[in-house]
Amino acid sequence: MANERPESCYKTCFTLQHRGKVLDEFAMVHTVENLTDGETVKCVAEQYSLREARLHLKRVRSLIQPDIQVNAQNGVDNLSLTFAGVVAGRDVEEDIQRGVKDDHGIEVDVIPPEYLFDKETPLLPLFPDTPTPPPECVSSIGYSGWNPPPGNRRMLGDLFYLIVTTLEGNTVHITAVPSGFYVNKTTSKKFDPTPAEISCKGYTLVDTLKQVSSLFNKNFAIIQKQSLKRNPYEVIPVPYPTFTWCKPETEHTYDTLRAEEAYVPNSTSDEMSLGMMSSRDWNEELQSARELPQTNVHEKIVRDRTIFRVTCDFVAMAIKGAQAVVDGNIPPLNAADDKKSRMFLWNNIFFSLGFDMKDHYGAFGGDSAAYAAIAGDLRGISLYQSLDTEGLHTLGTVIVDYRGYRVVGQSIISGILSRDQEQSIIYGSIDNGKTINSSEKFGKVLQSSSKKLHLREHSVIGGDAGEHRLITSYDCKGIIGNDGRHYLIDLFRSFAPDIFALGVPLENYRGEEEQAKPMFNCPETPHKLATLRAELIERSRAIATSCLLRTCPPNSSKRKGERETKLKEIEESKENKEVKEIKEKDNESDNDSGCSVESPVNAKPPKTFSESDAKEILEEIKSSGTARQFGSVTDTE
Repeated sequence: MANERPESCYKTCFTLQHRGKVLDEFAMVHTVENLTDGETVKCVAEQYSLREARLHLKRVRSLIQPDIQVNAQNGVDNLSLTFAGVVAGRDVEEDIQRGVKDDHGIEVDVIPPEYLFDKETPLLPLFPDTPTPPPECVSSIGYSGWNPPPGNRRMLGDLFYLIVTTLEGNTVHITAVPSGFYVNKTTSKKFDPTPAEISCKGYTLVDTLKQVSSLFNKNFAIIQKQSLKRNPYEVIPVPYPTFTWCKPETEHTYDTLRAEEAYVPNSTSDEMSLGMMSSRDWNEELQSARELPQTNVHEKIVRDRTIFRVTCDFVAMAIKGAQAVVDGNIPPLNAADDKKSRMFLWNNIFFSLGFDMKDHYGAFGGDSAAYAAIAGDLRGISLYQSLDTEGLHTLGTVIVDYRGYRVVGQSIISGILSRDQEQSIIYGSIDNGKTINSSEKFGKVLQSSSKKLHLREHSVIGGDAGEHRLITSYDCKGIIGNDGRHYLIDLFRSFAPDIFALGVPLENYRGEEEQAKPMFNCPETPHKLATLRAELIERSRAIATSCLLRTCPPNSSKRKGERETKLKEIEESKENKEVKEIKEKDNESDNDSGCSVESPVNAKPPKTFSESDAKEILEEIKSSGTARQFGSVTDTE
């Protein structure tokens, strides 16, 4: 709220205190202890550090040069275009407050223009006309060439120096110190950071500039009034950055501060100021956030907020890293290898390119298959994260498509870089099925998620002729990190294959009555990794269950429940003979009814072709070498 008020929007370095105790700026009001109605929370000014002073300068610049629309079109500071007020051509908030009336004086709803509802929506009207630019407050403002402060001045508290050209044509040099900002005696030829003869000092840079320039004071007040009329959604940053691909051309303005931010990355961010560019452990933060307790509603809210905040920070940092990888600004770890096989490490995020690096996908489409596998891996990660299985972890993963390249950014498993990959894999295969690893401990962790995903444990025979029991496809790999967590990676085969897209011939499996029907034509894909969506599998299962319940006798469930109740009573009395008789009657009754109420999975749905035809289809899919690698395809599915 303090950043939205005109009298305090330019103040950045302060703390909120209640009864002399500093409050957490991210805490909810209802969580503050001993806070009752009518009490006062004080806003106490704090001394500037180098980081806080730079953040204050960035805030002031955004206020005196409010290029919000341009920043929204370019995705700067996570801003995005909003159609609440700009597309409708009016201030929605004000219209709602005063009530918009038609020609007859009747209040009407504020609705978007009609062209938004046309079949062919034009793109140009979606971008509003460039509004009238706000009045300038200063001619220029930037860091002085006398930076950084020499050693003796740094000991006296100088943080940095600014050079400002006012609208009156005067050039002044300003010193930033922990207590605020003041005009010094420095010129372009002489360095003298001591206060000027005419004292112009303020706690904020705005207060100092108001004393220096009257036009600044006048125009800054006008800008504040205009900002209050702006729709609040226009200035709220979105969690994930958005970039428009069809933005109109805008006028480019001169700004030295913007230039420094572009070529000195994170110069005003927490990472650079605190020396944390390579010390933030993204994997630990993501996994710790998911391990937070959720026994009550409040704990669930705190957990979800923590996950969301860490994920947003990770995505933003991965996007910057991916762009730097493609631009060639990050040196690869394996510079001697082919460009497609190069890997990168930046800010504790591992980057790789979307190519078939070691010919793993040669039989499935090469680079096209590798490109599709990355998207499938992300869908698999989202699926397992939605299950929220205790003890099972996935990596933080971001896919960035930039300048024709697909870049994958992933968090790093604890200790994975200090040991060989072959020694790390305890579940699955890393050589396309030649050697397969299985782990009973890892299988127990997967049991809970396998039931929700309808995956059945099955036997897989590797190249060494050894039989292994797996739940997932052998391409899914299991790793136990140095932190003791169980990680599941390479989840692009988490879904059943789409046999229509794989080109399996179906002409031989249609019945005589269907010979005259046109064959279903599936569009060809450049790869053989087409899979079914999880929603389709879940929907198919729901339909099959519904059909099963409709075919069962209406009273079979009731009879079964009565017999189970009687069976339990007899077992308690240890009358084993009667127990055996009732079990035999149950089996006979189930066989007569044609369905099994106790185990609906074993019931056979109505057939559209003979059982021998179904076996032929299954055998051909198995012999194709494709379905073998999917853990969701078994002899009964």
